[in-house]
Amino acid sequence: MSSAIDLTGFGVTPTESLVYEVLVRSGPGTGYAVARAAGLARANAYSALEGLVQKGAARVEDGRPKRYRPEPPSTLIARIADRQGRALETLSSVLDAISVPPSPTLVELGSARGVLQLVSHEIARAERRVRLVAPADAYPALTPALRKAVTSQVVVALGAPTAVSLAFAGVKPVAGPERWPGEPLLFTVDGRGAALAARSGDQVTGHWGTDPILVAATDLLLDSLLGALP
Repeated sequence: MSSAIDLTGFGVTPTESLVYEVLVRSGPGTGYAVARAAGLARANAYSALEGLVQKGAARVEDGRPKRYRPEPPSTLIARIADRQGRALETLSSVLDAISVPPSPTLVELGSARGVLQLVSHEIARAERRVRLVAPADAYPALTPALRKAVTSQVVVALGAPTAVSLAFAGVKPVAGPERWPGEPLLFTVDGRGAALAARSGDQVTGHWGTDPILVAATDLLLDSLLGALP
């Protein structure tokens, strides 16, 4: 059986990925039943099931024989995002401690979820100023980092095309830039980095970078939406 769900980019083996899909599609089952459905040797199926349990993608129900139940996809995604976020924070701390000559960077953006993780990470690292215009439904994912920034006395200026209510900061209603190809996602942090992008569904087109031209251009566009910097 081939797997349509590919979790191998998140620390899951191909066999575990296949077995997770069997559990999601077929429901809870014993190792024997999962092995038959996946076309695997029983030992390989049990090994994959135990691996999924250890990685938080499945759990074992009480009783004999053991029955394995998949964690819901939303739970799995949340755990993967949390694990990757922590790994990113650790990597960032290590890299920040290494002195290297700064150089302008430019990274193409494509994933809406990935952009939110990037922006959240950069907000959490902010020291002076954050300016952001994003779709309203992006704010729940960004709220913890924004709250941390406000608590740390970082100046934040926020906007959204539709109403957003945050207890700790105002979000200005803004009209998207004229002829913008999708929902605007504009972000600058400390004058050192910027995201200039548009979202259409789950896809994002645009760039993140530290090139001074990109940062200045994004800041100028944010000036027109949120007001000029003091």
